[in-house]
Amino acid sequence: MITIRLPKLFKIVLFTNLTIAWLSGISFYVLNRWTTVEGEFGPEKHFLQYPSLKIHGACAFISMLMFGALLFAHAPRGWHLRRSLKSGLSLTSLILFQIITAYLLYYAASELLRSYIANTHLFVGLLLPVFIFLHHYSHKNKINKRLE
Repeated sequence: MITIRLPKLFKIVLFTNLTIAWLSGISFYVLNRWTTVEGEFGPEKHFLQYPSLKIHGACAFISMLMFGALLFAHAPRGWHLRRSLKSGLSLTSLILFQIITAYLLYYAASELLRSYIANTHLFVGLLLPVFIFLHHYSHKNKINKRLE
């Protein structure tokens, strides 16, 4: 069971998965926007573009499962203890935004909105590590103040 303090193995899996998702998302974006290779019939997308998107999608599914575990156990405990509420709610909102924009990109975005949604998904995704760090730091800081 996950409590306010995350088990070490859970943290390792979570942060490894998020790192791979972050790097594969950036890789896909760069390969999709700015990289072409000379193919048999002229310029074409880089051969690593599709595999990077598949890796990003797999990590997203793992992230959603872990997010569900955090919402079930970690978030209610933190809410009850009134710890790191602002950073936790901000982080939760950003993760939900990522899930919604990913769905829209994959299933529902019109060509008119696709570029806008992709850019906002990228921007929020780039900022997620900062918000994760701030949430983790604010939580640790509050624990250390209580121990003093």
